[in-house]
Amino acid sequence: MKHLVITEYGSFLGLKDDRLCIKEGDDISYLPLNRLCTVSIAKRGISISSDLIEALSVRGVKLFFLDFRGVPHTALVGQSQHGVVAVRQAQMAYCSDNTLPLARQIVSAKIRNQRAVLNHLGKYHQQPCLNSASDELMQYSKCASTANNVDALLGYEGSSASTYFKALRVAKLFSSTFTKREGRGSHEVNNSMLNLGYSLLGSYLLNAIMNAGLEPYLGVLHKQRPGKMSLVLDLMEEYRAWVVDRAVIKLRSRSEGQTLDDKRLKQSLIREVQNTCSKRYIYRGKKLKLEHIMQRQVYRLCGQFHGESSYKPYLFKW
Repeated sequence: MKHLVITEYGSFLGLKDDRLCIKEGDDISYLPLNRLCTVSIAKRGISISSDLIEALSVRGVKLFFLDFRGVPHTALVGQSQHGVVAVRQAQMAYCSDNTLPLARQIVSAKIRNQRAVLNHLGKYHQQPCLNSASDELMQYSKCASTANNVDALLGYEGSSASTYFKALRVAKLFSSTFTKREGRGSHEVNNSMLNLGYSLLGSYLLNAIMNAGLEPYLGVLHKQRPGKMSLVLDLMEEYRAWVVDRAVIKLRSRSEGQTLDDKRLKQSLIREVQNTCSKRYIYRGKKLKLEHIMQRQVYRLCGQFHGESSYKPYLFKW
């Protein structure tokens, strides 16, 4: 199943013979609706026909609209796609109690997956800074797993991020303009690519969360704020480094001297993220596509909220 992302100003999306029609200037392409999972509109000035909206709704294909930061602010789904009351009640009850144990698991797993990326890169780039940073991250992961409160936990998360991105910079695994990690709104090409990649990853997880009937704005680690999908941000943590950071690193030579306004660079990043999400990984003794692993992980989180099973973050093998 394909997650389609439209990023070009002036594009038109229509319906023709049960196919999604994409017009970008003089270029026209078609995609069968039965091959679509989600459609994300990531730019202003894009037109979409009411016939297509109806067809997507009938087939259960979610239509996301992303703001200028790449954050989904609107999701259109059919009436058959609804949250389960019992699931959300269990989620709210769980999140009103002590969420620190689950938050510790999430942050510890994030750091371990950052370490997996450094170790994976270390096999091909003999850089001492990668090995020393990997050792530091192991210690931060252990500290995070026993943190006494959320503030201490976030401190370990911040320290590990600083160590991780510094190692990537020193090893010259990003293009030359990268000096430090910057959030949304950054004009530096590597940070812009990271921000877009995280937004794409968030769309995958938002889709999985909505399929499970959970409330995306109610999380266990990130605080509740208007317009902030806390649960999406929580679940993104364990996948960020492996799915997005590696994609940006892979494109470092292509991004040198470029900006994210470059259409080919943007499309290359989207393809890399989508390819990783479509790749098969070992999950509980079976080989599954990563996007299916994400969905199963969300269902396991539902079990945690209900008290029927224990959630274990997904760890990547390097």
